[in-house]
Amino acid sequence: MTPTLDEVKAFFDAELPFFDRFGFEVDSMESGIGVVRFVYDEAWTRPYRIINGGTLMALADVAVYVAVFSEVGIVPLAVTNELKMNFLRPAVGGDVIARAELLKVGRRVVYGSVEVFMDGAPDRLVAHATSSYVLPDSGSST
Repeated sequence: MTPTLDEVKAFFDAELPFFDRFGFEVDSMESGIGVVRFVYDEAWTRPYRIINGGTLMALADVAVYVAVFSEVGIVPLAVTNELKMNFLRPAVGGDVIARAELLKVGRRVVYGSVEVFMDGAPDRLVAHATSSYVLPDSGSST
């Protein structure tokens, strides 16, 4: 069953303490797509207000998690199997958006692509990522 955006947000509030600490917000979710925002906070920057790469990687990872939920429901034990990120230009001094799109949804593995850009500039990528998630066995009790 496909969850609502509010159900995904409630799950994140209850189960992902890092989500709020990073200043992430789920902007939208539709079939196979998850869009997550990093609300700019200087606590996560390097010199010259450049948002650090680890924050951008976490943002991309969470966007894929949201996209996974849009296809298979809220699966807490879906876990990142692989995440590769290419940084294309610095993300400086503003909100950043990660838009994940699933390219393949299998029984056990989900694969997606993520575009990361400054809010208001979707045509100027700051990073591009690919990621795969592993889904738990349907018979798993954990």
